[in-house]
Parts: sequence; C-alpha cells; structure tokens
Amino acid sequence: MDVPPQADSPARRGVALKLGLSVLLGGAFVVALSDHLETVPDDVSIAPGIVAAYLLTLLPYHLLRAGRWRLLLTPLRGERLPGLGEVTRIGLAGYMWIALMPFRLGEFARPVFLAQRSDIKVSTSLGTVAIERAVDGVLVCGLFFVGMAGASPREQTDTLFLASYAVMGAFAVALLGMLAAARWPTPLADFARVALQWAPALAEWAATTIEGVAEGFRALPDLRAISGFVTASVGYWLANAAGMWVLARGCGLALSPHEAIATLAIMNLALLVPGGPAQLGVFQAGVAVGLHLFAPPEVVKDAGSTFAFYLYVCQLSSIVLLGLASQWSLALDWRAALRLGAPPPDASPSSSDREKVT
Repeated sequence: MDVPPQADSPARRGVALKLGLSVLLGGAFVVALSDHLETVPDDVSIAPGIVAAYLLTLLPYHLLRAGRWRLLLTPLRGERLPGLGEVTRIGLAGYMWIALMPFRLGEFARPVFLAQRSDIKVSTSLGTVAIERAVDGVLVCGLFFVGMAGASPREQTDTLFLASYAVMGAFAVALLGMLAAARWPTPLADFARVALQWAPALAEWAATTIEGVAEGFRALPDLRAISGFVTASVGYWLANAAGMWVLARGCGLALSPHEAIATLAIMNLALLVPGGPAQLGVFQAGVAVGLHLFAPPEVVKDAGSTFAFYLYVCQLSSIVLLGLASQWSLALDWRAALRLGAPPPDASPSSSDREKVT
C-alpha cells in the first residue's frame, strides 16, 4: 500500500523526529543498564517447556486485556457496536501499535480503528480508553501494595512507596478531571476554546475531546459493565503475574508469588515513563529495579538478564503476531495508527469505504 502524498508533510516529519528521539532515549536506557542487567545475555538457555508455559499464560492475558474494552463500549447503545470478537481483534491491533510506537503514540490506534469498523466517534471511545487507563493505574498501584505486603525486600522501599502513592494520586486527579468533563462538558469545552484561543486548532481539539470524553463516560452509570470490566482487568493482571512467576522460577530466580506481583507492578510503573520504540530500555529498567529488591546484584545480572530477555521477547512477539493477524483480518488502515494520511479524528468510514481498505 502506497502512503498518500499528503502523508509527506510536517506531521510525518514530526513522527520521524519523535522516532529518532525515542531511539536515542531507548539506547541511553540500555547503556545505563549494562552494569546491572544485560539486554541480550550471552547464555539464554532455559528449558523449552518454561517458555511454552509462559506463552500459554500470555493468551488469556492478551485476550482479557483486549476483550474487556467491549464492556465499556456496551453502554453506548445508540451506536452500531461490533461484537466481542471484533472488538477484541481491534484491541489486539491497537495494543500492538501502543507497544511498537514510541512515547505511547499508539494510544489513539484503538479509537481510530473502532471508528473504521463502527459509527462510534474517536472522541467518544477516547472516554472509555480514559476509564481503562485510570482503572489500570489504580490496579497497578494496588498490585504493588499487595505484592510488597507479602514480600521480603533486600533494600529500602520508601521511594517506591512514595512513587506509588504519587502515581495513584495522579490517576485519582485525572479521574476527577474526567468526571468533571462528563458532568459539565459544555462549560469546560467553552473554557478550553477561550483559554487556547491563541491556538485555534488546539482549542478545537481540546473542546472536542472534552465533549467526546463526556460521551464515553456514559459507561460509568452502568454498574454491570464497570464491575465486569474491573473483574476482567483483575483477571488479566493476575494472568500476567502468574506467567511472570512461572518464567522467573524457570530462569533460576527464586521469587515468591508476592515478589513476582511486586516486580510486575514496578515494571508497569516504569512503563509510565515515555520510552523508545517497543518500550526498549524502559521495560528492562523496570524489571531490573523490581528484581534488585529481591535478589543479589550478581543474580540479577545473570538469571535476571535471562528472565528479562524472555519476558520482553515473548510479550512483544506475541502481541505483534496477534496484532498483525487481527489488523489483517479486519482490513484496518495501518496509516491511521501512524497518524499519516489518516481520516479526520471523528470520521467513521462508510461500509463501502471499509471494503476499499487493503
């Protein structure tokens, strides 16, 4: 598929600049970690059954993570909504772009892909994505506290606890801001237009986003949808933690279940930091910080490097394979994920247009 001429624009150059900066950032993380954890260890030999067992735990992890979005979209009954299977595939394709693109630029992929397959506006589904992010942020902090309650750290953890409280507070403030947008969308949208009048395009984008988030928050009053979403979210995080524990033991790391949960939480807190393509560097840094709490430095450098290697390769390769298969099966326009030559933010292509996407 050829990229249309309009893609060769300042927007494309902006993406290229961000990509270049992110590569430098990822490389800096890898270099800084070299004394503590090897990104590609010399010896990566472990029992094949361990890798297979870990990959099996990734299946419910990916499917629950992608499919739970359908529960938040369900209350938007006024729109034509795809079924669970289709929403799951849209989610898998979107998460692939989140994983691959730097600085989490792929966050818009799922709403844009959903607009290609339904009549739901991008700004509306962004509201449900915001709910998802807030719930995940709170759950990750909760996992940290649960894991540390039963763990035996070798080092002081006051800084990590403060960071977790700060992150939880930030998500709480964000949630309150979204609730305010849902309660008073018109006044807040008008305020955005006035406050950002020096940048008309940005002002209109902010106002439209506020109104869309308010629409997306129609999911909140549906307690059944929210409870189901939270249950699915807990299930996917527990599947992730179980897989990490199995892989850690197979790599020679004697982590307890609580310590595996704490390491998972610390890794995901680290991923809040903007990183390079495929989260290279930031991912390994989070793993290294978590493991250093529970294992001596020499063990982290040896077995920990093998663990981080398989953790990264298995997670990235599985979401890329599932994402590519999902994107191909739904004929989604990959240019929209790159924001190059994509349809307008709230464009919902007609069925005839969708058939033309190859």
